[in-house]
Amino acid sequence: MTNEELEQKVKRLEEQLTEIRIEMLERKAESIPYQVKIPSDLENYYTIDIDGSIEGLYRYTNEIRVLFYLRGLAFKTKTEAEQHLKKSMLLFKLHKWAEEHNGGWFPDWQKGRPKYFAMFNKLTGDFSVGADCYCGVFTKLPYLKSDELAEQFIEEFGDEIKEVLC
Repeated sequence: MTNEELEQKVKRLEEQLTEIRIEMLERKAESIPYQVKIPSDLENYYTIDIDGSIEGLYRYTNEIRVLFYLRGLAFKTKTEAEQHLKKSMLLFKLHKWAEEHNGGWFPDWQKGRPKYFAMFNKLTGDFSVGADCYCGVFTKLPYLKSDELAEQFIEEFGDEIKEVLC
């Protein structure tokens, strides 16, 4: 092999090595998990105190503000904080009601039996009962063991759900 041929072979190997390095960097970039960006003005945000009152995060150290933010408990406005509190309290109440009325029943996705839930049509403004056997719909509302129980759930909480969640 001549020097010129060796130089060409080295050049090809360098190009291949460069391509491999680029591919490795691209794969590494793809594997970096998403990280939440922390706003720089957290001292202007609000949170919900244990008694339900809304307070400013300016009272806390930046380290604590970041923890509030990462837990979804830091809000840009008092109104957002109040809405979050209403939503949390309603969802807790709905799940407790379902727990009591389901009588120990819980969705078993291994068995093809229907699980019922409340659905809301934003176009018509009406509720209806949905059912699923194998695929869990990512709903904030609880699953119920019967169609009748789902109807009762809608009758009891429909207006409140519309007001707070829709």
